[in-house]
Amino acid sequence: MTLYRIASILAFLVGIMSIVAGGKAMQGWNPGYSVLSWLPVYNFVMGLLALIPAILLWVNHRYALAASIATLGIHTLVLLLLLTVFRDQVAVQSIAAMIFRLVVWIVILGLIFFQGRTR
Repeated sequence: MTLYRIASILAFLVGIMSIVAGGKAMQGWNPGYSVLSWLPVYNFVMGLLALIPAILLWVNHRYALAASIATLGIHTLVLLLLLTVFRDQVAVQSIAAMIFRLVVWIVILGLIFFQGRTR
């Protein structure tokens, strides 16, 4: 159960970070580099949605793993989209932020996996 709680906190933190960054950009904050118009909305919405697996992990719900895999999958698809379709338009910082999210979600899934193996 402890690893689920750590995974939950990580999911919560990365979700809040996405909400804050996406929300600031949607309100006109300029980070100093070009931002795709839809990316702050994506970040904000996915930040909100990341709170779902965070809560599910905290309470050790049976859908916590599925919600975490879905979140990782969506981020992976968007990163692939940024690297292919929008490669000439997306800022390096946006790619780095997406890779950071992916790494955090991989760590979260690793924690879930190891918690399940220690039962």
